[in-house]
Formats: sequence, structure tokens, C-alpha cells
Amino acid sequence: MVDDKRALRAALRAARRALPLAQRAREAAAAVAACAPLSAVEALASYAALPEELDLAPLHAARWQRGLAVYLPRVVARELVWHAVRDAAELRPGYRGIPEPDPDLPLCALPPNCLVLVPGLGFTADGARLGQGGGYYDRLLAARPDLRSVGVGFSCQLLPALPQAAHDQRLGAVLIAGQWFPSDAVARLSAGRSAGTAAESAG
Repeated sequence: MVDDKRALRAALRAARRALPLAQRAREAAAAVAACAPLSAVEALASYAALPEELDLAPLHAARWQRGLAVYLPRVVARELVWHAVRDAAELRPGYRGIPEPDPDLPLCALPPNCLVLVPGLGFTADGARLGQGGGYYDRLLAARPDLRSVGVGFSCQLLPALPQAAHDQRLGAVLIAGQWFPSDAVARLSAGRSAGTAAESAG
């Protein structure tokens, strides 16, 4: 399975790099627009995108303009630690060049039932995810089953199936280029429900 995942990661990275710039911008804008109903949730955790990831910066900016924080991660000793960020000026270049919160900002735990927007390389409609291989989000979600997790990606990242190991955590919903899986994800997430995975919701 390790070799299968390694080959699939390479293929998905190549597909994402090959995505035309106009399509990339269009799909990112659609994803941000699809998140609009959730932009005012009490607690939102997200990610600062790598150059090839779907960039949710406009969503973060919208929350900051409303005086709301966005919880963003920093990598410390192979784990994610979180900071409540209230302005883009509070970000610094971090691990692998990923923008991270200023380490001088206070550390904080994610609040109960926090909505967490999760990056990745590949997703399925029923919530399976293939990440970069570090296991950061799998460990987070295993330790915090109360979190409402949403995988976010481009259309080239949606696959019919993914290899999954016992430690791989399924997501509660998936947002691909502006399309929600399951289709009622916004209603569930807006209601503050962390009702299992996308697969359980679909069933």
C-alpha cells in the first residue's frame, strides 16, 4: 500500500501542476463562494495554501474583515499546533515555505466542534483523503473526533477510490471546485453537527 500511495501522490501532484491557471482560479473562486454560508461560523480552522493548493485566502480575509479569527496551523515536532490569526500580517514563512502564524502568537487548542478545512492531494466523495504523507491531519482527527472536517481541492483531485490504511481518517465532507459532497453538507455543518463521516452521511 505504501508504494501505491507514493505513486498516486506523484500522479496527483503532476495533475495539480498541470491544471491551467484560468481553471485553477475559477475552481478556487467557486470553492470560496461555496464556503460563504460557513464564513461566519463561531470557530473556523483552515490552512495557508502551498503554491499548488487551492487557496482559501479570500475566505480568511472575509472573516478578518468581520473581526473573526481563523485558526491556522504551525508544524512543531511533527505535530500541528494552532494559533488564532486575525490578520494576514500575522503570518510568516514556515515549514517547507508554507505561511504559518507568527510563533510569538499565543498557542490555542481548537474549540469543540470547530469546522476544519483540510488540504490534501486526493479525495473521494465519501470522505477518504490522501495527504502529503506526514500524517498530521490523521493524527489530529483521530485525537479530536468532535471536529467537523472538510477536505478541499480542485476537480483533478477527486477520485473514485483511494488506498486507505487503518490510521487514515475519513472526513465529514468534501468540497471539490465548489461542489459539496454530500450535497447537504452545508446544512449539516451550519447546524454545528459533526455527525460522522461523509460516507456515513451518504448512507
